[in-house]
Amino acid sequence: DGEGGDYNPEDDDVGDGEDFRIDLRGAFGLQFAIVGLLRGVASMEDDQLDECTARLWEADALAARDAPWVGRKVVRGLCFLVAGVVECLRKSFVKGVLHMAKSWMWLRSLKVEALEYDGSGAEVVRSAALLALGVFALIVSLLPSSLTRAAKWTTGFDVKRSAGLEMLATCQREGGVWAPIAALAWIAFAVDTKAFLGELQTEEELEECQRLIDWAAPQFENSLFFAILEADLCAARRELPKALEVLDRSTKLACLDELRALKAMFYYKMALYHLAALDFQEAAAAYESSQQIYKEAGRRTLGPSMAMKAAQCYIISDGGGQSTNADAVKRMIKEVATYKGMDKSNWVGTDRQAFREYEEYQTFFGNDSKDEDSRRVSWSLLKLATGMTIVMRCTVWMTSDQASRLEEMLDGNGYERNPDDAALACMCVAQINYHQTNIDAGIERCKSGLSRSSELGEPSHKFGTVPMLHYLLAQFYHAKGKIPLAEKNLKMASELVTKDMALHHYLSFKTSQLDLLVKETIEETYETLNAPAGKKMELSIELHGSTNDATKTTVGWDWFLEGRDVDFGVNFFNKNGSGSADEVVQVTRHAAENGHMEGSFDLPAGHEGGVLRLTYSNEYSYFRGKVVRYKLALPPDTKILH
Repeated sequence: DGEGGDYNPEDDDVGDGEDFRIDLRGAFGLQFAIVGLLRGVASMEDDQLDECTARLWEADALAARDAPWVGRKVVRGLCFLVAGVVECLRKSFVKGVLHMAKSWMWLRSLKVEALEYDGSGAEVVRSAALLALGVFALIVSLLPSSLTRAAKWTTGFDVKRSAGLEMLATCQREGGVWAPIAALAWIAFAVDTKAFLGELQTEEELEECQRLIDWAAPQFENSLFFAILEADLCAARRELPKALEVLDRSTKLACLDELRALKAMFYYKMALYHLAALDFQEAAAAYESSQQIYKEAGRRTLGPSMAMKAAQCYIISDGGGQSTNADAVKRMIKEVATYKGMDKSNWVGTDRQAFREYEEYQTFFGNDSKDEDSRRVSWSLLKLATGMTIVMRCTVWMTSDQASRLEEMLDGNGYERNPDDAALACMCVAQINYHQTNIDAGIERCKSGLSRSSELGEPSHKFGTVPMLHYLLAQFYHAKGKIPLAEKNLKMASELVTKDMALHHYLSFKTSQLDLLVKETIEETYETLNAPAGKKMELSIELHGSTNDATKTTVGWDWFLEGRDVDFGVNFFNKNGSGSADEVVQVTRHAAENGHMEGSFDLPAGHEGGVLRLTYSNEYSYFRGKVVRYKLALPPDTKILH
């Protein structure tokens, strides 16, 4: 089918002292394919993905005829890696993942061979290898934890995100031929991908992004790709006027008239920044401009979404008390209706959501009665806020004042009268609080939304409101370091999401990523205790009495089993030498499926002290050892005796 040639690992081995001539046609073909892809997508050319795929396989065929040297491995590995990305863009995800996996046949040896290669073209080979390995590591690190472990086991490659980012950073610092692409990838991951994953950027990451932008500025003046990322960096620093200034400057470049997809993207970004600033009128105009570019180019995808968001922004801007935007609203609603009537079945998720919102709009407000204006505003605000917080994530760019204003708008629209609307509003406000790092306030909002669970109807189920609230709760508890509660809510979110929910794919991915973070936290903060078959393990903690009669001493424990079961009990032995023991927790058998076991012991104020002993007994098991992961909360200067 033209998808790459057969591979024999021995074909790439170079014999000792063997003379050969290097053929660089495959390398040039690869660059031709990548540049063609970027230009084709940016200009909305017809069949650009098909053409790129054909160019990639042509480059791979040329590389396959090259002499057996490390450069051929780099080219062939990148051909398959990029082909995997292209197939994902075409929504052929299974095929895309297979191509990415196949790329490892060539990339797996690059960490040693290519990075240490000192022959002809060494600088180019090293630059390409660093880029390929860095991108591969980032892609694999975003897979579910089970697949990540499998990839590490089969390839022997460190698939941690940090390893991939470091390779991209090295590629950029060395200034090789692929340094600009590595810089773009690094910035994009820090300012965009991390926001999508629900992770807030550190100040160090933002400073590194600024360094990369400053490095690129004199070399790639008026670069549209760096401009988009520079604007996102300004937004991440909550400097929205500066972000809009960067985009406004770029939209004046003549080349954007040809690169229509990028022009549409610039207007879409403007809409997001205006939304973050709560300037709904300007956001509506930017959405409409973006939609019109797609329409003029004959592109249907994303048109419905842009038109529906423009209509909602126009409605909110009017505020229910004036009709300045009445014609604009009708115009945008008509655009959505036109798209809905088109013969197209493979609409993207955001467009399908736009059609659902259009149907709701027609049901509630189809008669165009002036009496419905305030309700129309309330409906539009809730739909738009859901997109702002969950999909577009522009609330992460808000200042605290802007976030408070949006929260007040949501609280003041009477959503509590409808359980489905009330739960959705709680979800939006909870996400706003997460973006503003108001953890406790976010937890309360999630609990408030979940308290209406028994009242929720089909709209909440179709959207996925309840699993989303549990996912957000898991995020908040992870941020607070309350791992048992994070795991509990993460499990509930995973179990409650179903394939017919609008948030199915979103939650499936986000829960898998949060699961990775929770597991990393456990590895970093929990100790390991091995209980061999037939043995009993003890943790003895020496507690000193307090001379202050008003101060008590507290020890907390949190533990779980990696499998099977174990007998657990806690006793306190007084310091007075009597040898007497007070039973704190009666010995009970605990199974792994029961999850975390938490508890605490308070030594009363004025007590002379003693030894607290936690016992994990596996004496009843003749053949199987058990693994306990535990974490203790100890007073200052407290020692674990054994």
